[in-house]
Amino acid sequence: MALTLEAAQKMVQVGVATAEGRGLRVSIAVVDSGGYVVAVGRMDKAAPLTPDIAHGKAAAAALFRRSGLEMQQRWAPGAPVPSAMIVRMGGRFVPTQGGLPIRVGEDVIGAIGFSGASSQEDEEIAQAALEAVKVSG
Repeated sequence: MALTLEAAQKMVQVGVATAEGRGLRVSIAVVDSGGYVVAVGRMDKAAPLTPDIAHGKAAAAALFRRSGLEMQQRWAPGAPVPSAMIVRMGGRFVPTQGGLPIRVGEDVIGAIGFSGASSQEDEEIAQAALEAVKVSG
């Protein structure tokens, strides 16, 4: 199963609604399994760099097929693997909480990333967006 534009747009819409309900201003990026953008949204008044950070969180989750929190806990700051990936991807690799892989069964079909709130809130909003389209993170 491939990630569709319709599903990605629904995740963005649910993410925006969830963030608005919490009084937050975030950006959302949904990427395919290769880390390429399928849909992105930046809420009004979200900080200017948040779309890039959201994309980096999503790309990291897609490419390593695990949550940003798992990567954050696994790698110490400055560790060689994430440092090399950050350089390789031109800075669009952010292995930290707020990015979740999109799974259908055992397959990772993409990932979602949020930026603009605390890392924990980013991940909670991402999880709500995944649940709205009945996929797991």
